[in-house]
Amino acid sequence: MGDWIGYLSFKIFKAVVKFLPKRVSCWLAKLLGSLAFYLAKRRRELAVKNIKLAFDCSTEEANELTKGVFQDLTVKFVEILGLEKWSEADFEGKIEVEGMEHLEEAYQQEQGVILFTGHFGNWELLGIYLTALGYPMNAIARMYQNPKINKEILQIREERGANVYDKKGRGVKKAFRSLLKKECLLILGDQDAHSKGEFVDFFGRLASTPKGPVVLAQKTGALILPVYLVREELDQYRLLIEPPLKIAKDATAQEQQNKLQQLTSSLEEKIREYPKQWLWLHRRWKTRPEEAD
Repeated sequence: MGDWIGYLSFKIFKAVVKFLPKRVSCWLAKLLGSLAFYLAKRRRELAVKNIKLAFDCSTEEANELTKGVFQDLTVKFVEILGLEKWSEADFEGKIEVEGMEHLEEAYQQEQGVILFTGHFGNWELLGIYLTALGYPMNAIARMYQNPKINKEILQIREERGANVYDKKGRGVKKAFRSLLKKECLLILGDQDAHSKGEFVDFFGRLASTPKGPVVLAQKTGALILPVYLVREELDQYRLLIEPPLKIAKDATAQEQQNKLQQLTSSLEEKIREYPKQWLWLHRRWKTRPEEAD
């Protein structure tokens, strides 16, 4: 019953978003985000705690930023639901790109390309945009718990030709094979990796970080490109593509950790520039080094 109620609410919201002008639907999304900020007490308190530790700011400043994070998340959801209507002209006119030459050069080397990003900016639009440009895109993602909602979101993700693999089960093997076929693989590498992660510095604290991007690059010979798609204003985005990182097949454990630190530091730099567009609401620093021993 709960799945059906959630799915019905999703369908109603999706219909409203499609009917309303973009500016109005985003205003409504921000309103819902503000409401969620007050209702989701545990998530709000967690985000405020994370932000205060990261930026050494006051509770008042952290609360204000956290409210913006909630609003950004709901606006992002509206953006995702609206992607079905995007035309080629939308992709050309709404997204400014910096560093496309890095992706072009990396892809031409036919080694496979790992696109490293985080739960930052609009990562859904990022994958869809690169697919629209003609790059063979694959992604590893966490599936939605509601199977009916998951099916519709998956359809939005894949309708332009991308492949999305569940991070559980056989999904990682399929992603590995996509790199062997010299394709592109989008990985979000910024969630707590528990005891399986590598501890690197993130906002001045050690964070258990997924080793997947570095391990896959080492095993397949793929290049890693840090990529981020940020919202500058309503319906205007900027795609930032940084130079590639190469991992040698015989890289030592220390060299692998250094590369992972480079990726994590790159993400931190972008978050500092656009702090409202990162997912401060999750327990990024949950696992402590002593727990992994």
